[in-house]
Amino acid sequence: MGGHAIVVVGVSSVGKTSVVQQLQLAFQEPFLHVGIDHFFSMFPYEWRDHPRQPGPGFWVEVTQDPDGSPRARIKYGEAGQRLLIGMRAAVNALLEAGNNVILDEMPIDNSIMPAWRQELSADSILWVRLTASLAVLEERERGRAKGRVLGNARGHFDVDPGSEWGLVVETEHLTPHEVAAHIVGALGPRN
Repeated sequence: MGGHAIVVVGVSSVGKTSVVQQLQLAFQEPFLHVGIDHFFSMFPYEWRDHPRQPGPGFWVEVTQDPDGSPRARIKYGEAGQRLLIGMRAAVNALLEAGNNVILDEMPIDNSIMPAWRQELSADSILWVRLTASLAVLEERERGRAKGRVLGNARGHFDVDPGSEWGLVVETEHLTPHEVAAHIVGALGPRN
């Protein structure tokens, strides 16, 4: 028997990781947290977030909008593409082994969600989109721990995540615990 998947999708600073942590606490059975950040960090520094760009791994392209706001867009080369393919295969392997998985995904371009929707294989999948206004996302981004690239939310705000969702939750006025409760409610009773 395979595992169950909850796919939590949204841009940087929308609250995905905090919501996933609350979801893990809400279930009597373990759900593994798998996120794109876990896979990005597998590359050594010289292959991610580095000044030598473009490159074969990942890099951040930083520009400035006419209003002076930073816009940071994650880009990737051939090795980055292979990592994304491997991430999907790894998540499927976890599910096939019977693990339950909460996928924490930020689409960095328009190819990410169609690939997940085509390839993800689980006994059940709840597709969840978290949203917030750009103003709120940027306020949260400025308040996050140092080492983060400002403009990441703006840089990916226009990426098309698709339109088929089991649940869409606006996170501006909700705590991560409240958002997680909406997701648990959408799942219904679990045996």
